[in-house]
Amino acid sequence: MQVVRERVASNCPVIESGCVDKSVDAEKPLKILLADEAPLVRDRMQQVLQAQGYEVVCASDGFDVLCRLPEWRPDLLMLASSLPRLSGGQVCSLLRQSPDFKELRVVLLSDGDNFLDSATADHVSADACLRRPFTTADLLQTLQGMSSTAVQSEMDW
Repeated sequence: MQVVRERVASNCPVIESGCVDKSVDAEKPLKILLADEAPLVRDRMQQVLQAQGYEVVCASDGFDVLCRLPEWRPDLLMLASSLPRLSGGQVCSLLRQSPDFKELRVVLLSDGDNFLDSATADHVSADACLRRPFTTADLLQTLQGMSSTAVQSEMDW
């Protein structure tokens, strides 16, 4: 098992220096791993999230997400449904089978009014599905729901 992890880790790109907000607040900010295939969308979402005090690291495809998870241990995963190499649905499905990540909260970012994305989100047990195009208010409302879930899950232990 260790050999497989070392091989996967050796194929993973290093986290870009511009993708992590290293500011420290009195309260621990929610750590979000954001994955979208479109660089402009990813950058804009990262700016919005960081402006709200979230720690954000970015990934460009599903394999990259799986590589970053063990090291960064996010509180929340935001996945575009149409990621290259492994789709958002495939990543979520794999995580639900993993003892280490099956409880990780996942928001699937769907492509427009695609009913299939909503069905996929239900099928792979994503915690939420956010349909594009969405407003900043929609994004923050979804995250607010995930944040309160985070507080509750920390208290449940």
